[in-house]
Amino acid sequence: MRHTVRWLLSLAMLFGIVGVSGSPAAALPDNPIPDINARLAALPGVVSSREITNSEHPDQRAYEVRFEQLKDHQNPAAGTFQQLVVIHHRDDRLPTLLTPTQHGLSTPTGINFPKNDVWVEQRFFGTSQPSPKDLTKLDARQAATDLHRVTVALKGIYGQKWLSSGMGVTGQIATYHRRFFPADVQGTYVLGARNDVRNDDDSAYDAFFAQVGTPECRARIAAFQREALLRRDELVELYRQQAQLDGLSFELIGSVDRAFELSITDYMWKFWELKSERLCRTVPLPSATTAAVWSELRWTTTSYIRSDQHLRWDEQNLYLAGTQTGWPTVSTPHLDDLLRYPGINNPRTFVDRGIPLPFDNGAMADIDRWVREESSEMIYIYGKTDPVSAEGFRVDGGSRDSKVYVGTKGGLAFLTPAEQQEFTAKLKRWAGVADQPPATG
Repeated sequence: MRHTVRWLLSLAMLFGIVGVSGSPAAALPDNPIPDINARLAALPGVVSSREITNSEHPDQRAYEVRFEQLKDHQNPAAGTFQQLVVIHHRDDRLPTLLTPTQHGLSTPTGINFPKNDVWVEQRFFGTSQPSPKDLTKLDARQAATDLHRVTVALKGIYGQKWLSSGMGVTGQIATYHRRFFPADVQGTYVLGARNDVRNDDDSAYDAFFAQVGTPECRARIAAFQREALLRRDELVELYRQQAQLDGLSFELIGSVDRAFELSITDYMWKFWELKSERLCRTVPLPSATTAAVWSELRWTTTSYIRSDQHLRWDEQNLYLAGTQTGWPTVSTPHLDDLLRYPGINNPRTFVDRGIPLPFDNGAMADIDRWVREESSEMIYIYGKTDPVSAEGFRVDGGSRDSKVYVGTKGGLAFLTPAEQQEFTAKLKRWAGVADQPPATG
């Protein structure tokens, strides 16, 4: 598990989620509200509210709110569960940023003006667990409706303009929220969200991997993958030993050997997701020692994400991919003669066989069409060498006041200074925040 958390944190670093350069944030307005906790507790749907330590942002008071949600928004008789909402309060006269969260990780905002933050833990994650765990109550609309009900309730205190954000899967959730409840917030920005409109057509990914980087780098990666498969027996044994030390098992996918093969077929994706062209020289050559090959696999493909422990930890996202949001399948013709388990890299392999995965081909087509033709105030940020950009969201139809930015890598820090300024200006306008006058004297 610790390897996976390290990987998720490295993604946050990779995406360059830092404050956009610009003028210093305005001073916090003088608005002490001694009864803010009581006001939160009195909101409709709030079961409890308590102040918690906010060591990361000492200028904000933080509150842990338990919010009552319906297990099934289409069937209120199904009962309720409690959803965790964390509020970083600065002032109720400021705008508010809504961010879906998973696994206890939040996405830093990149906003350099004062605001309140609302983090909503997604259903079936952490302590936000409907019981019994019925994953059929997890889909894009259910997740969006959770966010809608929280937003509507909190507007009883935070009545200024709202924005929303997310990264990766949480960015997808922020998009679904806008699709079904477009008026809840005045603007949304998303980092690196997949948009698999047609799950049975992944040719865009194949085209991406055929041209990303230099031919030399692509050849070096391919050679590394083949060499690792040629050393399968040695590497699987190292994999098995390390997994035993870490207390990991592989019953869901069937064996350590299967987990190893998946780590090889995933390597190309993980390299470009987490690294860059300049690090191609660190990819071990076919002449490298087996220890060097194992080290590269262990730290780049995060092999342990195929363990039972991780797959159950991330079962909710895998279920959603297997029923609505899709998954990327990348061709590996340079490896096919060495593969023992072709075609297993998909959610059906990773989710317990007792859980049905009926796929809805229309779900993402509907959301994609809405984003392109009907949405407004949407920003998507991708990196040109990040595989997820191959099937990203587009706003080239009837979408209004929206934009897709593509940096050298995914994230605000990799946009040009002019793009960063434009991004910040859009967010300020959407949030109703006036630029501060330049300092004098």
